[in-house]
Amino acid sequence: MKVCIEGFRSQNKSLTNALWHAAWFYGLKLMGGRMARNLWIDIKLVNKLKQKTGAYAFCSVTGDLDKPREFEIEIDSSMVNTYEDMLIWLAHEMVHVKQFVRVELIDWFTGGVQWKTKLLREDTKYEDMPWEKEAYRLEDKLYDEYKEYLNE
Repeated sequence: MKVCIEGFRSQNKSLTNALWHAAWFYGLKLMGGRMARNLWIDIKLVNKLKQKTGAYAFCSVTGDLDKPREFEIEIDSSMVNTYEDMLIWLAHEMVHVKQFVRVELIDWFTGGVQWKTKLLREDTKYEDMPWEKEAYRLEDKLYDEYKEYLNE
């Protein structure tokens, strides 16, 4: 996996090291070594992302939509956010990377979104989106496993 980190607070080596190692850990846990090795993840650290967009993080496909392997993850790196916050948000977004790579989640240009074999309506509430339910269910688990791995 190629991981590039840039943006606000990217000069903070301990932060970028934590994000880099966590991205690798989450990728290996979610997708296995062969699949994770073939990904390109650009992590953009954005000051006040939550204020600007209403979200703490985003994941988007930047490469081939038919076989997604290149992604951009934006994370709110405002000074009020802790490393723990950012690592949990990264875990959440890495679940979305897994969903795109395994073609569980398809974001159609027409505005529709497909989850596995089901096309969801555009007016589906955020909290009812099955890909978000999975990401929220796994984010803390992944983060806790990462913390445990670091303490071994």
